[in-house]
Amino acid sequence: MLFESGDIVLPPRLRQWWRGQPRLALEDSPSAQLVELTAMAPVERLLVLGPDSAALAAHLADAGALAPTPIAVLTDDRVAEASGVSVVRALPHRLPLGDASVDVAVLPHLLRRWDDEAALRVMEELWRVLAHNGIAVFWEVAPSRSATLNAAWSGLLTEGGRRPRLRRFAEIGGLAYDAGFAWIQTLPLRPFLFPPGPRVTVLVRKEHFTPENLPRVGG
Repeated sequence: MLFESGDIVLPPRLRQWWRGQPRLALEDSPSAQLVELTAMAPVERLLVLGPDSAALAAHLADAGALAPTPIAVLTDDRVAEASGVSVVRALPHRLPLGDASVDVAVLPHLLRRWDDEAALRVMEELWRVLAHNGIAVFWEVAPSRSATLNAAWSGLLTEGGRRPRLRRFAEIGGLAYDAGFAWIQTLPLRPFLFPPGPRVTVLVRKEHFTPENLPRVGG
């Protein structure tokens, strides 16, 4: 995320402070809108993936008054502190969850870390753990038509020497389609306050392919 990229290094206590509400308020500023945009019900089972997933899971569970304990899957070895959240550590393509065990999955700012093969494996795993009609929501920095802006994004978002893989909606949708999702759409989640720049938010729903829903792909 912001202070884990490039050459920016913060003291441990300051990093821990940033990963809580300050980061949510800036990098994931419109996240609470998911409750209304997706008609999230209090009975739904929430899964959030990412290095800072515990704080976001607690935030969304509170915003949606969710009854089931949300699950936060940490994708690295950072320390997570969030009450009312079940925290596990796992690879995003090998989730320690049963088939059809969650209703909503949220993956913020993760797609840029993976090449197409890895991203497809994660989406296939999401298909497995989502219940029928369950949804997954991805939001990510989007590429710009400006080569200068893209170069700036690439420098800012480089992590561990790895350049980000920024994708447009059609590219993300294509991967989701290959993973088995038949309903794929953009979601008007905004504004993201920091860092400034274009974003893409994609919602995919677990529906089996039928003659009725195939024409809606990308709709």
